[in-house]
Amino acid sequence: MELAQNAADAALAAGVPGRLLLRLLDDPAGGPGVLLAANTGAPLDAAGVEGLATLRASAKGGGADGGADGTVGRFGVGFSAVLAVSDEPSVRSRGGGVRFSRDLTRAAALATGGALAAEVARRGGHVPALRLPFPAGPGAGPGPDVPPEGFDTVVVLPLRDAAARRVAEELLDACDDVLLLALPALDEVVVERPGAPARRLADAGDRWHVVRRTGRHEGAALAGRGVEERARLRFDVAWALPREGSGARPPGVVHAPTPTDDELPWPALLVATLPLGPDRRRVAPGPATDAVLDAAAAAYVDLLVERAVDGADAPALLPFGAAAGRVDAQLRERVLERARTAPLLRAVEDAAEGAGEPLLLRPAGAVALTGPGADDPVLLAALAPSLAGLIAAPRALDRLLGELGVARLTLADALESLPPGRTPAGWRSLYGALLPLAGDLSAREAMGALPVPLLDGRLVHGPRGLLLPGPAPEDPEELEALAEAAGVLAGYGLRLVHPEAAAGAGAELLERLGARAGGARVLLTDPAVAAAVRDSPDAEDPDAVAEAVLAVVAAAVGTGPGAAERAEELARDLPALGDLALPDADDELTPASALVLPGTLAGRALDPAAVGVVDAGLLARWGPDVLRAAGVLRAPAAVHLPVLDPADGAGGTDDDADDPAAGLDGLDAYADEVWGDVLDAEPGTVLEDVAVVRDLDLVVDAWPEVVAALAASPAGAEALTRPWRAGGRARQPHAAWWLRHRGPVPPVSRSGASPAWLPAAPPWTADLPVPVRRALGVLDAPADAGPADVLPLLAALAAARAPVPPADLLAVWSLLAVHADELPPAPPPERLRVLDASGLATATVPAQDVVVPDDPLWAQLAHLGPRLLVPAAAAARVADVLDLDLASDRADGEPSRTGGEPQEVPGALAALLPGAPRTWQRVGDLAVDGRPVPVWVLGSGPDAVVLARDAAAAADGLAHAAGRWALRRAAAAVLLAPDAASADAVLAAELPGL
Repeated sequence: MELAQNAADAALAAGVPGRLLLRLLDDPAGGPGVLLAANTGAPLDAAGVEGLATLRASAKGGGADGGADGTVGRFGVGFSAVLAVSDEPSVRSRGGGVRFSRDLTRAAALATGGALAAEVARRGGHVPALRLPFPAGPGAGPGPDVPPEGFDTVVVLPLRDAAARRVAEELLDACDDVLLLALPALDEVVVERPGAPARRLADAGDRWHVVRRTGRHEGAALAGRGVEERARLRFDVAWALPREGSGARPPGVVHAPTPTDDELPWPALLVATLPLGPDRRRVAPGPATDAVLDAAAAAYVDLLVERAVDGADAPALLPFGAAAGRVDAQLRERVLERARTAPLLRAVEDAAEGAGEPLLLRPAGAVALTGPGADDPVLLAALAPSLAGLIAAPRALDRLLGELGVARLTLADALESLPPGRTPAGWRSLYGALLPLAGDLSAREAMGALPVPLLDGRLVHGPRGLLLPGPAPEDPEELEALAEAAGVLAGYGLRLVHPEAAAGAGAELLERLGARAGGARVLLTDPAVAAAVRDSPDAEDPDAVAEAVLAVVAAAVGTGPGAAERAEELARDLPALGDLALPDADDELTPASALVLPGTLAGRALDPAAVGVVDAGLLARWGPDVLRAAGVLRAPAAVHLPVLDPADGAGGTDDDADDPAAGLDGLDAYADEVWGDVLDAEPGTVLEDVAVVRDLDLVVDAWPEVVAALAASPAGAEALTRPWRAGGRARQPHAAWWLRHRGPVPPVSRSGASPAWLPAAPPWTADLPVPVRRALGVLDAPADAGPADVLPLLAALAAARAPVPPADLLAVWSLLAVHADELPPAPPPERLRVLDASGLATATVPAQDVVVPDDPLWAQLAHLGPRLLVPAAAAARVADVLDLDLASDRADGEPSRTGGEPQEVPGALAALLPGAPRTWQRVGDLAVDGRPVPVWVLGSGPDAVVLARDAAAAADGLAHAAGRWALRRAAAAVLLAPDAASADAVLAAELPGL
C-alpha cells in the first residue's frame, strides 16, 4: 500500500494516468531476489530525496489550500515500510536516483570517528537505514538502473532473505481492488511474479459501486496532531459496495487509506483519511475523526439512496446490531440517524406513471406490516393501492425498521383501515393474496374482520356466516337478476357474497374464514330464504319476494342437460319451498305446493277442489323446471325430510307451513301402528333422513299412473322402498304403509293365481319394478314376504275364504318367528288361523283361544287351546306382539309319574348330545297337569331330569335338555340301535353335519 500511495501521488502530481507495476525477480545466483515497484508520474527530485531521508518530513505538503491536490502520502514515513523486506532500497528515475544501505551508513558513521563512532559502537552497530542517501549510479546494487519501459520511477528492493521473499510474495498475492479503490489516482496495477501469469487490476468501477466525498477540517480539529498533519486540512472519504455478481468482498476493516486494525464488518469498504494513532494501526479519537466519520456516514447514506434508486434493497445494507468496535459503533449511530430522513425505502406501489424509477420513501413517511404477511410481495401489492407508503418488512429487518421510525400496522389494523372503494374483482385479488396466510392461526384471527362485498351492494366486515354463491353466472342478465334477488332477500337477513369476489382463491379463503360454501342450492337453505318464503303470502310486495326466490331457484336448477333432474332433486330435498306464495290461474296467491303444472299427471289425478293451476305468465317466465323445483306439482310430490317427529302427525295440522309433516295423511296412525313401541320406550324419538310422498290423500283418479310415476322417479322409488330408521330399528316407510292401508292396493296381495287365499293385486301392479311391488305387499309367493308383510299375512289368513293349506300356514308362522324382533306390537287380532285337531287342515278361531307353546314339551299339552307354533326362541316375542298367552301362562307344568328306572345314556349318544344328562328315567305312566304325555324334562343341561315312557320319547327329552332339539331323531336312532356298531354308524353319519 505504501508503494502504491507513492505511485498514486506521483501520477496525480504529473497529471497523468496512474500505473503501477509490481514485479518480483529471481536472483540468478540463488539469492532471495528483488522486488520492483515501477510507476508513472512525477520523477524523484531533491525535495523527494529530502522527504525520504528526513523523519516525518514529506515533500508532499498540503499546498496553498491545505491539501486540495488529493495526495495521500504523508509525513515521509510511508517509505520506511520497505525496511520490512530490504536493507538496501533504492529509488531510480530516468534523471537519476538514490539508494539507501544500512551497511554503507554504518561504515560512514564509523569512519567519522569521535562521538558518532562511539554511539554506533554503543548501539552494537545498529544504524537507521534511511538517513543517508547514496548515489544510485549504473551498477549500484542489484536491479535495473532505470525504470522499465513506460514507467517514470522504479523502487528497487533487494530482498533481505528467504523470510523477506515470503512476505513479498504474500503481499503481492494480497493485492486486489482495494488498492484501486483506496487510491483513485491509480488506473492500473500489474502484478508479476515468477512462475505465475501476470495479474492486472483495473476498472474497479465495474465491480464496485463507489461514492467519494471530500471535506475540510477546521483548524482547531487538528490541534495536537503533527505539524505536517495540521497543514493538511483536506480529508477524503470513499465507500465501495460490491456489485451483484462481481464476487468482490469487502475486507472488513477500516482503510485510512492503509488497512487498520479497526473492524468494520459492513457490506461495503470504507477508505478515509482518518487520523491514526502512533502505531498507525488504530483510528485516533478526536474532533478530526468525528468530522471524517460524519462525512463517511453521510456518504454511506448517499450510496444507499443511489442503490435504492437503482432498485436495490437499501435497508438490507444498513448496519444494525452489536458493533465490532469503537469506530464501527460510532459509524452505525451516525448512519442510522441520517437514514431516518433519507429516501431509502422502496414503496410497494408502482412509481408514478412515466417516472421510470421506483417510488422511494423516507422512514417517517412509510408504513409496514408487522407479523404475518409483512414481507409477502403478493399481499403487499394487493394492499398497496389502499395503504399509502406501504413497504415490505422482512422479519430480519423488523427491529431495524422500528429503529428507523417506520410506522407499524398489524394485519388486522391494515384490513380494518381499507377503504370501501374496491371492485369485487379487486377484493378477490386481495383474498388470493391473503390465502397463503390462512394456515396461520394469528393471521386467521387478524382476518376475522376482513371486508367482504355482498351481491346486494353492501360491504360487511367478517366472512363468518356469509354465504358463498358459487361460480358467477356467465349471462350478465342472470347475474343482474341474482343481484336483485339478493337485494330483496337482504331484508330477511341474507348475506350473499358477490360472485366476482368469491371466485377461485377468494372462495377458498372466505370458506376457511367461516363463510358457507355451496352455491345457489345452499343459498336456498339459508334462513333468510326460508323467512322470505314464510313471509311471502303477507309480504308488502309478494311478487318481488316470489321473483327473488325463483331467481335463486333458477340459478340452482341451471339450464341445459340435467336441468329437469336437478329440479326434481330440489323439489325432493327442499320441500319448504312449496310454501312460496305464487299466483294461480285466477291471480290468487297460493302456496306453490298447492299448484299444479297444466297438462301434467297432477292436474289429472289430484282433487281440483284442493289444488289450482299455476299462472300462465309465471310459467312462461320461469319455465316448468324452475316452478317444479319451487314445489309446483306435476305429480304427487316425493320429498326428502332431514328430520321428522312422528308425534307431529297426531298433534300437528296439515296446513301448518312450519310443520314437516304437512301434507302427510295418516301420520298419526302410521306412528302408532309402526313406531308405537319405539315411541313408548324412547319418548321424543325422531326419524332422520326420510323420504315421503305428500298429498296422497288428494289423489282422486289415475292411481295406476300415480304409482307408476312414483316408481319411475328416484325420489318416489326411495319414498316407497327405503325403510325408515329410529331407535336402532328399520321399518316400512310411510308412503308404502299409506298405499297398502289407505290406497289402491290391499295390505298384502298376490300377483298370480296362488295362493288363492290371498286377495289378488290390481293388474297394473304387474308393470311396477319388483322392489316397489314388494314394498306394496304384492307377493309372487309367501316366501317373498318381509317384515312389513307378516301381520297383514296373519290378517289375510284369518279372513281367507278359500282353503288354506297347512304348509302355507306353517310358512307364515316361520316368517313370523324370523321377523318377530322387527315387528311392532300390533293391535290384538280378533281371529287367527291355526291347525285343526287333526293337523291336516286349518281353521280360523278366536284369537283369545290361541296359545303359543313355550317349547316342544309344552306343545304336547293340546288341551290348553289352539296352538300357534313357532321356534321356542321366538315364542315369547310372538306372544307379546300378538298379545297371546304362552302355554306356561295357562298351566303349571307339574309332572306326575309311576315307577322310575334309571337308564344309562350310551357313549355314542353322549358324543352326539354333549350337554345332555348321563341318564334318563324310564317311567310307567307320565302326566303333566293331569294330561298324559310321553316325555317331560325338569331343568336343563347335564343336571336335567328326563322322564320318558320309552326310548323314543327319551331321545326327545335328552335332545331338549342338551339344547339340540334338531338332533332328536338321530338321538332316537342311537338309543334304539340293536348294537354298539349300529349306534356308532348313526353317530358317524351325523358328526359331519354338527
